[in-house]
Amino acid sequence: MKFSPRNAVLKDGREILLRHVEVSDASRVIEFVHGFVYDEEYVPLVEGEFNPTLAEEEQLLANYVERSNALFLVAEFDGKFVGNINVDGNQRQIMRHTAVFGMGMHKEWQSCGLGTAILEAAISWAKANSELEILFLQVYADNEAGLALYRKMGFIEHGRIPNFFKQNGRYHDEIAMHLSVK
Repeated sequence: MKFSPRNAVLKDGREILLRHVEVSDASRVIEFVHGFVYDEEYVPLVEGEFNPTLAEEEQLLANYVERSNALFLVAEFDGKFVGNINVDGNQRQIMRHTAVFGMGMHKEWQSCGLGTAILEAAISWAKANSELEILFLQVYADNEAGLALYRKMGFIEHGRIPNFFKQNGRYHDEIAMHLSVK
């Protein structure tokens, strides 16, 4: 299902463009992710783990573009990517009505309403998608800002796994949450 590009005004008055990623954005996506992925405390990757080739990233993005129950949105400001969300619809027939999602943004774009704008757009798209019924996610239990956002958007906690993430010699619990979109 297609996503119609839209503008969103953030709490600080800046206006961003939310749009579906294109395969031709692959190098920009790689550059964007490298700009925050290793600096963020709550991204479950260690240095060097995100290292796709251009061809690999193009294939990944093509997969999102082609699948009817998947979405990869980018948020742009002044022509630069500042945030993203990917909704990854399950391809197994018995779970095709479900999708897991992940979000990312540069640190300087946190706490200005960008996360809310991106997530609202993705939820709206999922509600309009006839295939999807449930969105779910995994989040670090100590990611208070992320948990507050997800709760604000209606996500419900349904489980916790102690010591799920092991990062830099420190354990973090994982909280699983879901949202019914039908």
